[in-house]
Amino acid sequence: MEKTISEQCKLIGEHPNSSFFYEWLESVDEPVTENKKHRHLSEKKASREFAIEQISDWIVKHHIDEKRIKRLKKKREEILDKYGFEEYVKKQTLLPTVDKTKKGNGTEIILAEYLQETTKLNLLVYRLRYNTNVNQAMKGDDVLLLNRENLYEKVIVGESKFRTTPSKAVIEEVTKEFAKEMRLPLSVTFLAQKMSDFGDEDLAESLEDLNVTLHDGKVPIISVGFLLSNHNTNTNVNRHLVSNNPNFVFVSLGIEKPEELIAMSFDLAEEKLKRGNDE
Repeated sequence: MEKTISEQCKLIGEHPNSSFFYEWLESVDEPVTENKKHRHLSEKKASREFAIEQISDWIVKHHIDEKRIKRLKKKREEILDKYGFEEYVKKQTLLPTVDKTKKGNGTEIILAEYLQETTKLNLLVYRLRYNTNVNQAMKGDDVLLLNRENLYEKVIVGESKFRTTPSKAVIEEVTKEFAKEMRLPLSVTFLAQKMSDFGDEDLAESLEDLNVTLHDGKVPIISVGFLLSNHNTNTNVNRHLVSNNPNFVFVSLGIEKPEELIAMSFDLAEEKLKRGNDE
């Protein structure tokens, strides 16, 4: 008997059957209605410590480029005193220290990594590396994924939110823009500029051309809303989610004490930077 593919899978791919997300999360594609496509994620037992380890590495990767990491390691060799190096790292303000920004960035990072895994599309730029104020939220698309080899295949745009409790208001906030109708991505020209900065003028030009084509409605745009909140998230999303956009999927992640996941992941990321991220 042929396997039935859910509408969620058609838009964002199947939940991984191996790798980190398989080990960390259970996945259920909720029954689809005319106004609702919802994938509910939940945490597997005894997987929190394992998740924090991986997310902390992603936090470093999304915020700090490889060249700066190399400079930090070089500086560590120059500053022999352990506490002197830790103080040096602290003064660099490499990661956000504001709680709200940590929660927003951490949630965005989880969504970006999840969708890369399920869709096999590319995150061309780690945008958080280019935030001029690390403690403020960055404008633009939270997640923008494309196929580097075929930009016109489809575009995935993601909007992420963290809430300690999953209210109706936050679900409506996620859905108010692109759940009702197709919303054009905001950051394609930003990607084009970064590709130009990197010396890839061909890709930069292709992205600029793509931006024009997107306005003509000739490229599929998949919109994804994401909410990281507590164990009541699934119930509240199912109750309040309404969307008239056939290409919109809501992904919820409901876990116990979500604030601890983010806080401990950032703490570990900071610790890894202080010890050179190589121990």
